[in-house]
Amino acid sequence: MNLNDMLSDIGVSPTTVSSTSTATVRPGDTAIPLYDFQREAVEHALRSNTDQYGYIGLEMGLGKTPCGISIAVGCKDAGVTPTLIIVPPSLRINWVREIKKFAPGLKGYVLKGTKPHDIPADADVLVMGDSSVMAWHESLIGQVGALVVDEAHRFKNRESKRSKALDTLSKSITGPRVLMSGTPMPNGRHAELAKQIDVLGNGAWSDIGGIGGFWQNYAPQTDSWGGRGNNDSEGLHKRMTNSWFFRRLRDDVIEMPNKGRTSLALEGKGKAVSKYKRMHEDIISFLADNNDGKVTAGQQRAEALIRLTSLRKAAGEAKVESAVTHIRELLDSEPGGVFVVAEHGDVMDGLIAGLSKYNATTVRGGMSDTAKAEAVDSFNSGTSRVLVGQITAAGVGLTLHGDGRNHRVVIVQLPWTPADLKQAEDRLHRIGQTKDVHVEIALCAIDNIWTIDERLWGILEAKNFNTTSAIDGDGEYLLSSAQDSLLDTYR
Repeated sequence: MNLNDMLSDIGVSPTTVSSTSTATVRPGDTAIPLYDFQREAVEHALRSNTDQYGYIGLEMGLGKTPCGISIAVGCKDAGVTPTLIIVPPSLRINWVREIKKFAPGLKGYVLKGTKPHDIPADADVLVMGDSSVMAWHESLIGQVGALVVDEAHRFKNRESKRSKALDTLSKSITGPRVLMSGTPMPNGRHAELAKQIDVLGNGAWSDIGGIGGFWQNYAPQTDSWGGRGNNDSEGLHKRMTNSWFFRRLRDDVIEMPNKGRTSLALEGKGKAVSKYKRMHEDIISFLADNNDGKVTAGQQRAEALIRLTSLRKAAGEAKVESAVTHIRELLDSEPGGVFVVAEHGDVMDGLIAGLSKYNATTVRGGMSDTAKAEAVDSFNSGTSRVLVGQITAAGVGLTLHGDGRNHRVVIVQLPWTPADLKQAEDRLHRIGQTKDVHVEIALCAIDNIWTIDERLWGILEAKNFNTTSAIDGDGEYLLSSAQDSLLDTYR
């Protein structure tokens, strides 16, 4: 069954687009009432009586999807239609299901592919994967009443064609423009906010001192390569939260089961260990031969990061056998399922093969929406006791706790950033979870070698897993500084 078939009972008929209105939008009532903090988030995003824009930054697991649906209901009530909801492609089916659950009266349509076609005149909601923005944006100009962008941090790259297309489209929308993400700056750089603020519009820029003021005061240029640093995070935090940004943490608004995170040393085994040792010596030699051990920018730094990435993959391959053994022990000792997080295809394939007796399934790049939904359903129902998720494909938006059936996460390949790690583990630690969530960070252990896993984990632990102070008011994290710190450990 395709996405549009799933929406057919909501009721759409392909004709021409409906007219839009500039009426003031208020939060819409949903079939399942919002939590107070969710309602507050929607009210904040729609606080103005004229130009309505806002950023819902609820922490992962607090239910941003119902907030977006409430906005769409409010837009329909005000005659501002259709609402375009842009989501990661893997979440299209999830949004379809949530719309049917929270607002069964909304008439919706899914926009897919790269060939734009007519939009139903009676559509209240259009759901589109963010990979289709480039193909669709020109045909949607002037045809959309309101905009909601889920996981908006995926538009953080100012130079990407996708981000520029969304910016162009947003300028044609006179109704509400609302962004949503629990990690607005996943790499900790203030500059990652810029293109997102463009989507909110000139009012949002004015609220924080203007475009020029933003670059000068909060993200000044630091080198001749165009690099940008962070400055006055506290000041940026205050200006954002006093205007368009709404942030709440789980501990502040709802009682949730605990989440514990521990590290686990797994012995490297097989031919991958020899491969890892060669790469280990190679990166040490490379850094020693360049700039007296100082690789700071440009092509040499890029080459060093490529070598680090290859080393991470080799470490993942080396611990597959031990990871499979450990996960089997978990599954044989207690009921429920285990969410296993990895990055590289070869590592994922090894894990799936080793855990096949548990009907292991997967969510990874390149899968169809339907296949991903079937994998998630299988894991949540208990039909499959293992879901091996690729960090980029399964790390956002999905709910995988099975109403408390699944409460263990094993991170077989550690991502670069705390934000990506929190996104992944919070697929289980979210509203509806009834048990404490146990997260294990699997670190490759090889005799007489301080592995890249151990080095990266030490750096991330030292950062205390804080996001930037511009978001939460405390802490600081920069991807580039972590990478440089990791390179320093090999010099």
